[in-house]
Amino acid sequence: MVLVYDICDRGSFEAIRQQLQLIRRSRKMSSLPVVIVGNKRDLQHHRRVSGEEGHLLALTERCGFFEVSAAETYHGVLLVFHRLVDLVRETRALRKSMAGVRGIVRSMSAVFGKKRAE
Repeated sequence: MVLVYDICDRGSFEAIRQQLQLIRRSRKMSSLPVVIVGNKRDLQHHRRVSGEEGHLLALTERCGFFEVSAAETYHGVLLVFHRLVDLVRETRALRKSMAGVRGIVRSMSAVFGKKRAE
């Protein structure tokens, strides 16, 4: 999931905070990879949200973080999407390995969990 805010609009940053709370409360969405993106980096003179605030929010919420300017070049946006693809792959690999562990636990429980008839 990519959450984008405007660095020149504090209200959009606060909306990101609220969205993160909703995501974390949802059981299905709580494990989704999330990247927070501050946009309009080219408008430094209108900045209302510091880069440190965005970075701190991302650290607190265990999200990726980028500041980009979609108007200047596509390179920053490209980096965001490459990171998101990496996060999705990591999440899928983790889920797959956990499914394997759960299968082993079920098998062991089936074997050792049965009561013996004496």
